[in-house]
Amino acid sequence: MKNIFLALALLSNALAFSQSNVSIVFHHKLGNDDFAFNTVHTNNLGNSFKLIRLEYYITKYSIVHDGGQITQVSSDTVSLIRAQDLISTIQLGQFNITNIEGVKFYIGVHTPVNHEDPSLFPSYHPLAFQAPSMHWGWTSGYRFIALEGQSGPTVNQTLEIHSLDDHNYFQTSVNVNGEQGQNGLEMHVDADYVLGLYNININSGLVVHGADNEAANLVSNFVNYVFTPNVLAVKENQSTYFSIFPNPANGTVQIQLMEDISNCEVELLDVSGKLISTRKISSDAALLSVQLENPGFYMLNLMKDGKVLQSSKLINN
Repeated sequence: MKNIFLALALLSNALAFSQSNVSIVFHHKLGNDDFAFNTVHTNNLGNSFKLIRLEYYITKYSIVHDGGQITQVSSDTVSLIRAQDLISTIQLGQFNITNIEGVKFYIGVHTPVNHEDPSLFPSYHPLAFQAPSMHWGWTSGYRFIALEGQSGPTVNQTLEIHSLDDHNYFQTSVNVNGEQGQNGLEMHVDADYVLGLYNININSGLVVHGADNEAANLVSNFVNYVFTPNVLAVKENQSTYFSIFPNPANGTVQIQLMEDISNCEVELLDVSGKLISTRKISSDAALLSVQLENPGFYMLNLMKDGKVLQSSKLINN
């Protein structure tokens, strides 16, 4: 009997030591700049805008790890993201994970939680009453995204897009590696909110509160375009290995290699993370040309020994 208890104790200790704290770190951006209120930026349509509010919910995280295994995070983990925080760190929990390969999550609040009473949550909870409000009403539920500011040629027209409703609840995925931080494994993700307004005409201002049209497009842009791996954030003094031009491209993009990066590969992925092509780099290569068949957003990764050395967003018009 003593041997059984000893074996159980050893197993328990082994499991405890094999688990790692896992967190996701969002770096809030407007293009290449850190997020800031009342700074003027331009979307792909040439429409100027500045923001005074940007808040949104993230729920139902999943971690991709160790050869494509997927571990679900507790659905009780609900994040209210505020872009003005510049960096948002979300603790996902302890897991038996060695190598992180990606993360999946949903924009918005899942049913039936989306239709619960905010007064039932403690005041510190993301789903409790907020100021300004993130709750639209029991029928429609929570605001999945609340974006407010001004836009137009002189940036003085009202811009408000509040996206809601169950049918706008979609999952996005980011192929990001986990890095060892002070408190465990960390996934660093850029959130570029200029891309949230991709192909949304805001040149005369815009006020849309609801589930359709530009409100639905905003959610779609968050799902498809906003989130990408932040490679430089996890390693100080990391080299810049390549530059790409033109960006946006018109069918062809040139990759200028900045230093000797032999025994590496260039990966081209679409917005869903699907691998489109892989190209090995020869030792004497200095300039690569890549053809892009379809318009949209892409990720260009420089890989070595299964690790991402540099990652860049690319737009093809």
